[in-house]
Amino acid sequence: MAAEIAQARAGLPSIDPAAFDCYLGDVVGSVAEWTEGDPVNVLASLICVTGVNLGQGPHVRAGDDLHPLLVWPLIVGRTNSGRKGAGWATAKRIAAAAVPDFVTHNLKSGLTSGEGLAAMFTDTDTDEGDGEDTAGPARPRSGGRLPPGDRRLLVFENEWAGVMARMRREGNALSATLRGAWEGGDLSTLAVTARIAPTSHVGIVAHITPDEFKSKVSASDLAGGTYNRFLPIMVSRSRFLPGGQGAPLAVINGVGAALSERLEQGAKLGNLGFTADGADYWAQLYVEFGSDINETGPVEQFTSRAAPNCLRIAAIHACLDNDTAITARHLAAAAALVRYSIASARAVFSHDQTAARIVAFVAADPDGRTKTQITSGLFKNKPPKELNDVLEQLVNAGQLTAVDRPRTDGKSGRTARLYQANIASLPK
Repeated sequence: MAAEIAQARAGLPSIDPAAFDCYLGDVVGSVAEWTEGDPVNVLASLICVTGVNLGQGPHVRAGDDLHPLLVWPLIVGRTNSGRKGAGWATAKRIAAAAVPDFVTHNLKSGLTSGEGLAAMFTDTDTDEGDGEDTAGPARPRSGGRLPPGDRRLLVFENEWAGVMARMRREGNALSATLRGAWEGGDLSTLAVTARIAPTSHVGIVAHITPDEFKSKVSASDLAGGTYNRFLPIMVSRSRFLPGGQGAPLAVINGVGAALSERLEQGAKLGNLGFTADGADYWAQLYVEFGSDINETGPVEQFTSRAAPNCLRIAAIHACLDNDTAITARHLAAAAALVRYSIASARAVFSHDQTAARIVAFVAADPDGRTKTQITSGLFKNKPPKELNDVLEQLVNAGQLTAVDRPRTDGKSGRTARLYQANIASLPK
């Protein structure tokens, strides 16, 4: 099975283990052996869940901007091997053990329109049907809304492609409303039936395949700024667990109890500052993530909010440690995840399918492949120079390693060059 796992993960970027050097990383490690979900999927999902649960009290400032602890992971993986749902199921199970009422009442699905989203934060609603603007008298809040006075909404969408299609319908204001929600802002409307929703605290975990995203996102979507609010995370299966039952109940309950206590304490915090080492490191990261990354247009547009995402993630880590100041360690874990998201965006928009096929083909054999084997398997009718160029690019990018293998037949002559895949490693 190791070869199949290696092949499935061949197209993923490498992740710095520092991303897991945090409390939530420890949580992921405690259940990793019992889930097929990618550890980075579980981590990113838990970051979103905890940020929403902490509420509107804890926050961090960047200049005059107040950042709520909202992080929106866009989990990108293939339909089968991605095991997107497995990662979410693990994160949700942990959350349900920690804050069962929150998962029951504040976790929703089914984004349809801007009006529908804004209505979640009002104390009255109207008979609006599908969530579009309609006239009608106000009436008390109906079932399915948030608890009165609670502005925390966790949205899970396992088919984000459908949401993307709805956002592109004429007259649908969902895209603009999402941009406001990421700011933790006022979602009130001035339509025929006004919505009074002065505050919101919305987190989104969205799932999609690479092909669906590339086929449905447009240049105007990226330029409009909705998708740079999201944190793209490429994922794949971490292991095969036929007949798996998930983590033992005792493990989940133990993790849940500890997380519940940390969430309760963290929710009491307010504006988070920096320690001395945190301030110094943030100054470096602010330049790193705030500068042009010299990427193609779509990648740069998709990741242009890397700096605030890094700050928000670090603040969540600080809250879960009950720290009133963000440390360099919190920032290092956040930065590692953000760098992975940038690499994920690069992978999502890569048009070089030949390179991806070569990496997957090489990864299928743990011992590696020779150029002759790659040629016979993939390049029978293509010029040798094309293969040489792609192999050189993959070696330079660190996706393949070239090793000269000595001859074993006792004859003199050129050694055979063996290519081995550098598979995105899993945290221990």
